[in-house]
Amino acid sequence: MPIPPDQLQELKDQLLMASLPHIVFDGWSKGSLNAGSISLGKEIGYPYSLFSDPVQEMVAHFSNWADREMLKKLDSIDLQSLKIRQRIATSVRYRLESLADHEEVVARSLFYLSPRSLYETVDLIWRTAGDTSVDFNFYTKRMLLTAVLTSTTTCWLADKSEGHNDTWNFLDRRIEDVMQIPKLNAFFQSNVEKCFGSIRARFS
Repeated sequence: MPIPPDQLQELKDQLLMASLPHIVFDGWSKGSLNAGSISLGKEIGYPYSLFSDPVQEMVAHFSNWADREMLKKLDSIDLQSLKIRQRIATSVRYRLESLADHEEVVARSLFYLSPRSLYETVDLIWRTAGDTSVDFNFYTKRMLLTAVLTSTTTCWLADKSEGHNDTWNFLDRRIEDVMQIPKLNAFFQSNVEKCFGSIRARFS
């Protein structure tokens, strides 16, 4: 009988938490996950009862866990009262703060994290922030936020400033860059329409 989704997620979370101390030293490996399994009182090979490809899928699950922790933090504030750029910046910051106890694991996961996991994170952040775009902006926003998230995460991992202030300042600057895109698109669209209007006038 298949394990119900909620129970399966809980079992995966338990294995993740048990494996994290081992991943710090041995990286994302079958050995780390088996060590986590043993600490839970399970047999070696237990990860295969939860995943078909335990190592790669556990990295994706770690990202999903961080996303869920971010949402928990966001639920504690009135997100909709903030400006859109503040919603995005707050979401990225909360996600990184949720990972504060696992910096070494985050660093080790950068080489394994799939484009799909990155997309799921940035899409979740935009949707939670209230984005409803379905046009070209939809893809542009997600592509740019992917760059913001990855660069900010790299900055965060290397940041030794008090309270990671350098990272949050870096994040604010990158978000400002992203928020210029709709203005640029509107500018180009307006000018294109003017050009076509002038052309139509010549032949009317």
